[in-house]
This record gives sequence, C-alpha cells and structure tokens, in this order.
Amino acid sequence: METKTDFLEMLHISKTFPGVTALEDVSFFCRKGEIHALIGENGAGKSTLMNILGGNQTPDSGIVRIAGVSVTFNSPRDAAAAGISFVHQEANLLTNLTVYENVFLSREITSRGIALNKAMMRRRIYEINKRFGYTLDPDQKVGALSSAERQVVEVIRALMDNPEIIILDEPTAALSEAQAQHLFEILTMLKENKACIIYISHRLDEIKQIADRITILKDGKNIGSFDAKTVSKEQMISKMVGRTLDHIYPDRSDVSPGDIVLKVENLKLEQGGNPVHLHLCAGEIVGIGGLNDQGQREILHAIFGVEKFLDGKIWVMGNQMPSGNIQEHIRGGLGFLPDDRRGAGLVLHQSVRENSSLASLDKICSFFGLILRKKELETVVNLAKLIQVKTPSLETRVGALSGGNQQKVMLMRWLMVEPNVLIIDEPTKGVDVGARMSIYQTLHQLTKNGVAILLLTSDMMELIGLSDRIYVFCEKKITAEYSRGNATEENIMIAASGFSYGNDSYG
Repeated sequence: METKTDFLEMLHISKTFPGVTALEDVSFFCRKGEIHALIGENGAGKSTLMNILGGNQTPDSGIVRIAGVSVTFNSPRDAAAAGISFVHQEANLLTNLTVYENVFLSREITSRGIALNKAMMRRRIYEINKRFGYTLDPDQKVGALSSAERQVVEVIRALMDNPEIIILDEPTAALSEAQAQHLFEILTMLKENKACIIYISHRLDEIKQIADRITILKDGKNIGSFDAKTVSKEQMISKMVGRTLDHIYPDRSDVSPGDIVLKVENLKLEQGGNPVHLHLCAGEIVGIGGLNDQGQREILHAIFGVEKFLDGKIWVMGNQMPSGNIQEHIRGGLGFLPDDRRGAGLVLHQSVRENSSLASLDKICSFFGLILRKKELETVVNLAKLIQVKTPSLETRVGALSGGNQQKVMLMRWLMVEPNVLIIDEPTKGVDVGARMSIYQTLHQLTKNGVAILLLTSDMMELIGLSDRIYVFCEKKITAEYSRGNATEENIMIAASGFSYGNDSYG
C-alpha cells in the first residue's frame, strides 16, 4: 500500500473480456505534483486500466478513490466532471469542424444559456495558446492540420478546464523532438501546479527524462513501481518482457547487398525544387533521416505513386515507373506501410484476414474473380505464425488489436504481395519493445530473402540501429549519405541542420 500522500488510488482492479483477463487485482497510485509513467508491452493492461479511470469502461471489481473519496464513473463525462482529462494516442477529433469547435465540443460556451458564444471560445483558445506557447488558429479546420497539430489540439482540449488528473497515452508519437520537449516543459509546469499526471509511453528515454515514478504492468498484473531516477532502461525492459534484451537490433553482418532494385534520379516534386537522387540494392535497409517535415515523406509518397512528381525518373527492377499511379508501382514490385496505420493503412472494421489479403486479391482469386478462401486462409495462417501476430482469431476486427499487432498485419499484407522494395514510414510508432524486436527480426529476414527496405523513422536510435546506409534530408534535399559505420547521432543532426560534416559520398 502506498502512502497517504496519494491523491489517486486504484485498488484491486480486475477486468475480464470474453476469453481474456485484461487486469487481475491491479493497484495503482498517483500523487499530486507527480508525473507517474505507466509502461508495459501492448496487451499488458495499461489502456484498460486508464479506460476505467477515464470512464470508458467499468471494472469487474475494485475501488477507485480520489482525494480519499470513492468514485464510480459510468461515462467519460462522469470522469471529466471529477477533474480527469485524457489525451488519447489517436486524435479523437472531427475533421470537418474547426479547432475551437473540437476543443469545446459538448462543453460549448453560451450566452444566457442559448446562443453559442463563439467569440469567447476563440478567446479561450488564444489564452491557452499564450499560456502554453502554442500558435493554433481557432478557426482552422482540423482536417487541414498535420498529425502533430492535431495532437496539440488534443492536449489543449485536455488542459482547457485545468484538470487535477491528466492521462496522456503516447502523446509524443506524432511529435517532433522539439515539439516533444515543448510538451515536457508544459507537463513540468502542470506538475509544479500540483497536477496528477499519468504518462503512458513506449519511449523509455523520454520516460527517464520526464517521470518521477514508473509502474510496470505485464499480462494484466502490476509488476511493481520504481523510482524513475534509479531504475535503468535495461531493468525496465527485463520486467516488461520477462527477459533481457541484449541485442535489440539484428546483426546485419550476414546480409550482403545485391544489385540495384530501386533507382531515383533528378526527382522533383515542385517547380524550383531540389532534385533527389537515391538508390537501394537488394537486401539493403536504407534509412531516411532528418528533422520532421523536410520533404522526406513526400518523396516516399512519390516513389510509391501516391503523389505525382514534376520531373525525374524512378526505376524499379530496371523498369521505369509512371508518375502518380499506385497500381502500376505495386505491379512493379513496390510495397508501402504508411505512418498512420489506423487512418491510411488498415480498414479497422474488417478482420485480420481481410486486411492481410487486400493488396493480393489477384493471387488468391479464381479465373472468374472469386476469392479462393482455402488458399487465402492457409496463406494468412502461415504468415500470422511467422511474424507472431497476437490475435484471438483471424476473424477478429483489426481495430481491436494493439498497435504492434496492427503493424504486423500491415506487414502480412505486403508479405503476401512479395514486393522487391518495401517502403516503411515509422515502422514502430506506438509499438512496445517486445513487438519492436519481432518487427525488426521480420525486416531482417525479408532482406535476407532479397527484399530492399526504404525506411523513414523519427527514432534516431532505430534509424542508426537498423540501417545499412542513411540519407539525411534538410530543406527538401539530401545533404548527406552515411554508411553503417559512419552514421552517428552527431553526424546525422549536423547534416539535418544543413551541414555536411562527415558525409560519406553525397555531394
């Protein structure tokens, strides 16, 4: 039992879903003026525990107390009335509404209880912008915002009513390093104002930086709470996954690059833009580095055929690809995993089986266009075993899976296609360390089979740990190219700032 200084007490919480025990006798405590990190693998019970606190679910047993008073929440509105705000990983916003309309949704400010006081709501947005250093336009449609800006809207909405308890679920997943540091400054300010902050993240470095205490869940049980300053990353990983992880990234010494399978020459996306040149060889993992929004993602989209390019040429397996034609690029041997798996990568209401087969219907259909169910099922079953997808059934709705398993389903889709080149945007966004290891091993095995991988990641250690070569972007052009042995965090950041110190070969 924790001390009497605990403001939030969740005592002996249990929750069972059909066939799954999500939480088993879990107790959790958080103090005022504390940032308390909650960590564990996907499926460990973190989301269920916080959904109970946030009023999205009710426990089968257990007690929740705030300031010593027992509370029961039957809805998120009940939790909000008790001073609890929840910043979700996936921005839960209405894209057709403005920033201020989203922030004040269901809690609109009115004049005399009748007419909407739009001027007051806009003013409140400007006030919180000033308080926390944001620059959001209250009248901007959310659908026109970047993923990072949408996350900021979620944060503003959560902080608008000065909540006493703030839950943040992977809040930096869509943020740049600078934006993440800005958020940490805000959390420190809220901590000093005696807020009770619960922070969920798979990024152990940022947890070490921001948290006071850490509680670890595994298989629905509380493994223990630890002082963030004294517990090591290695200890956290070991307690989360039940084993030590001596080598997170695969040893690439057994993979030798083959012939060039992707060649990009003089690629321009806009008038006056800088031409981009790059290539991939069979069996290579080539990383794309640099600060956010430097044109990297647009180049990947052009290579896959999502965006049209103004000038230049793209060859895959020696064949020139047309501009802006996804189907032709897929037929040419390209596959693509987008960073927004829920919004752009998966059909959430469809099953694991259906999502896996979406890109390869031509391979599992008869001459008359009918899906050969036996062939489809055999293929999906074998792939699910190969990359260790955790799902109750292949008919389970993919939206019900954890982030790591959703990512694996997208990988399954392209394994069925058997591409020559696989483009992956943020391969482990919102994925726990155990699932990361599994994904890394899958990518490694693909390259051993001759697949070339073009990788964009904002995780510097992941970029360096996985890549055989790295291209660094700055201001929509490549400023440096590094081989595995010369790719350091310092060199990459220098090149990302517009310098070319330590550049291997890029001119």
